[in-house]
Amino acid sequence: MASDQELPGTVQNILDQESLKWVFVGGKGGVGKTTCSSILSILLSRVRSSVLIISTDPAHNLSDAFQQRFTKAPTLVNGFSNLYAMEVDPSVENEELPGDGMDNLFSELANAIPGIDEAMSFAEMLK
Repeated sequence: MASDQELPGTVQNILDQESLKWVFVGGKGGVGKTTCSSILSILLSRVRSSVLIISTDPAHNLSDAFQQRFTKAPTLVNGFSNLYAMEVDPSVENEELPGDGMDNLFSELANAIPGIDEAMSFAEMLK
């Protein structure tokens, strides 16, 4: 397929893309982000050697979806040999950082930025 051709927007296309390393699922509350990302991670685990699903939802719905407790450390999902999950709570991560005065003000301002939860989970995964 030529590089200038648009790829179809299908789940099968995502599964077929061997060079794809990251999939971000976002949207407003209650639209099914956890459900979609959980299903997608299961499907990807069938065609990839290793899959990691990360949630930044403080409600820990990922643990509910898989009926298993996850933490900020990658944990093997029950029933899988290559699917790992982790739940990162960016507000807790930020509270662990030392600082006061201007540092705290900067931290509070940074938390007001849309998408900061996802960025924090990405940074946590890279550690």
